[in-house]
Amino acid sequence: MSAELIKNIVLSIITIAVAYVVHKVIMRSIDKFTSTLGKEVKAPKTVSMIIGFLVYGFAIAVILAIWDVNLAPYLAGLGISGIVLGLAFQEPLTNFLSGILVLVTRKVFESEVVDIDGLTGIVDVIKMNHTHLKTFDGKLILIPNRKVWSGVVTKFWPGNYRRIDVDVTVDYTVNMEKAISVLKRVLEEEPLVVKDESVENAVVFKSFDASGVTLTVRFWTERATYFDTLNAVASRIKSVFEQEDIKIPYTIVEVIGLKN
Repeated sequence: MSAELIKNIVLSIITIAVAYVVHKVIMRSIDKFTSTLGKEVKAPKTVSMIIGFLVYGFAIAVILAIWDVNLAPYLAGLGISGIVLGLAFQEPLTNFLSGILVLVTRKVFESEVVDIDGLTGIVDVIKMNHTHLKTFDGKLILIPNRKVWSGVVTKFWPGNYRRIDVDVTVDYTVNMEKAISVLKRVLEEEPLVVKDESVENAVVFKSFDASGVTLTVRFWTERATYFDTLNAVASRIKSVFEQEDIKIPYTIVEVIGLKN
């Protein structure tokens, strides 16, 4: 093995090691800077991926220079193969450009609860070609960035609070005004329900059904207590209904036997 070859190998390894260290130092510096401002990086995985892409891309260029590799002759000699490669890379290139647009416009960002064309979950990381979405049942879905950019995105927590709608059906024998009053009292007494001037909790009529009158209980909750609030309100409604003797109708199936 020639001295020149050994030298190139050593320099290439050093370049990769330096790129790794630079990547880590930049990320630590960003974390330290944001900490001094009393804030945190909202998309650490995505920022790390972008910085890594730039740093390691530069490292690859340096390694090519170390080995004295000139890509121009190879690119010029592609000819018709270049057209084929262009068509083959059309989809990845579209996803790459769409990913940049998604990042720049912040159409979605890490840790956000979203629905993207019917797929619901938490955004884990936005990579150059795919957005990684973690569903609530533990699945990891890789959505092409072009679909994220051109698709319909529903954001479940655009603000601090989110509204929950619960339908409650009461028997026709129950006084409707009493039922509404009791349900309003439930919302007022439940501490997990948000009581803020910016939101309004309400009980509204929905429909006359075959088994009873259906009322919709609308109330607001914070993200951290979403499921706890839902369970607490449902439990409180059942308990209060039992105390007030308000009946919730249920279907009764009668089986009539046939005599021979």
